[in-house]
Amino acid sequence: MATAPTGVLTRDQVPVAETWDLRSYYPSDADWARAADGIGARVDQAVSFRGRLTESSSVLREALDTIMIAQEALSRLYTYAALRSDEDIANNETMKMRDRATRIAVESGSRLAFIEPEILAAPEDALAALIDDPQLAGYRHLLEELSRKRAHTRSIEVEELLAQSADIARSPREIFDALDDADLVYGTVLDDDGNPVELTKGIHQRLMESKNRDVRRGSWDAFMGAYDDHKQTLATAHIASVRKDVFYARVRGYASPRAAALFDNNIPGSVYDSLIEAVREARPVMERYADLRRRLLGIDELQMYDTYVPLSAEPEKHYTYDEAIDIVLASVAPLGDDYVQKLGAGLRGRWVDQTESKGKASGAYSWGAYGVHPVILMNWNGTLDTVFTLAHEAGHAMHSLHANATQPFHYAHYSIFTAEIASTVNEVLMTWHLLDQTPESDYDTRFSIINRLADSIQSTLVRQTQFAEFERESHARYEAGQTLTLESLNELYADLQRVYVPGTVIDEHVPLTWARVPHFYRAFYVYQYATGVSSAIAVARLIRDGGKESADRYLGMLRAGGSDYPLSLLQKAGVDLTTPEPVRAALREYDRLIGEMEEIAKKSGRIP
Repeated sequence: MATAPTGVLTRDQVPVAETWDLRSYYPSDADWARAADGIGARVDQAVSFRGRLTESSSVLREALDTIMIAQEALSRLYTYAALRSDEDIANNETMKMRDRATRIAVESGSRLAFIEPEILAAPEDALAALIDDPQLAGYRHLLEELSRKRAHTRSIEVEELLAQSADIARSPREIFDALDDADLVYGTVLDDDGNPVELTKGIHQRLMESKNRDVRRGSWDAFMGAYDDHKQTLATAHIASVRKDVFYARVRGYASPRAAALFDNNIPGSVYDSLIEAVREARPVMERYADLRRRLLGIDELQMYDTYVPLSAEPEKHYTYDEAIDIVLASVAPLGDDYVQKLGAGLRGRWVDQTESKGKASGAYSWGAYGVHPVILMNWNGTLDTVFTLAHEAGHAMHSLHANATQPFHYAHYSIFTAEIASTVNEVLMTWHLLDQTPESDYDTRFSIINRLADSIQSTLVRQTQFAEFERESHARYEAGQTLTLESLNELYADLQRVYVPGTVIDEHVPLTWARVPHFYRAFYVYQYATGVSSAIAVARLIRDGGKESADRYLGMLRAGGSDYPLSLLQKAGVDLTTPEPVRAALREYDRLIGEMEEIAKKSGRIP
């Protein structure tokens, strides 16, 4: 088995085979620069149709074709620059590329802002005729979606101003990022060996998984203490973001910021509310897990810093990247030979930038542009977690590959709502595959695998629903004329903590936890993680029980990209989120997993 690297390499020290291959995007940075120089001409061609879009169906078809060519070029231009800058965020040259791409995107967005209001300026019956015109059949869903936006689209002049205001609208998030990524100082803490270390986010995450409770407590106090030192600034930035959400919702005539956020995916508010209700109903399950965690850790009271430490009895195994590929491919075998072959070729064909290096972006993601292969960024360390990360991001990548191969540019992009399903299905399938390969007598390994899925449901379904309710309530209070303050936000979060993490002590740091969540600066976004894991568990069960037919229905959802609304796509795959049943089923799976963990813990003598 491989071991984790002992030192961090510079980018030029990383073997080429362990980096992603971006030559399909542009052969070189010089080619990218030439494309950037020429992008204005493509936008000019699109802008040349201004004032003529609805003259006839043939003119609109030609205009939309031209606009999509420009949009595709803009997308590839920005994607390549962002990927290159993430290789080393301290590289001035690639950061300049990213900055240039951002400026081009903002300027182009402003110049193209006329499209929607001009089309919607057409009389309703004229637009309906265009939607039904066979010449525009390839744009029917897009035009129907645009027609649905009629009530929320303003004049061309106002739309141009709103497009230009995008820079200002980002200010609350940029202030948070500057504080969170640059200015916060977490101080020095003791690690597992008793050595003082300068605390960072990454080190904090590692120390919170320490078996030494004093280490966890020290890291928690130092980490949250840094946010406490800047709590008024963080509250001000957060409240400014809420105000921004309310402003844009009102300008566009939405009933609320939540309605505005749910509109594009055509998600009724009832889906959001039923998610919260279903998870709240499962409080006894959360209490059961908290009690099991407390017993396994051998403590009297469960503190927040006790909720991150893995409950596995033995250290994790380490895997090579090639071993991980083999596990991922075996896990997704139920999705068919074509899926497996294409994924294998990508994972072994430099889709993945796998090795940690100095200045490389942290975390993991899958990204790409239309017409080229997707790529994955991760920081491989040989743990089972990174094997799961590879499976997760591979799900996103294969979603993109299927959608891009089947859909035109304007329908290839899928929503986050369905994206998280594609990634989590792979994780669930891998969990079941690993359990199938592990003997019943291997208590430690089976416990570790089951524990990981249980923790994933806790962090993705339960915790993200807690965040979703926090967003719903904080925005609702502001809309109702209540003054949001640091104190009221803390009180709200503490109340929700008692519901979603029962059995844990509310110490002086817990109420401020909301202040370190970056997702709150993109309001009403996180609920999709909760619906995603619920849907993924349902889809994976259908694939396991229904075989090829169910797998084909799921692959059809991947190929559909963004050509239909998410709920409709899911229904075709066999999951109906307009009812609370998928969420409740996922919570029953959560309860079942906890029961298995409890049984294994008793058999192995860890608890009486």
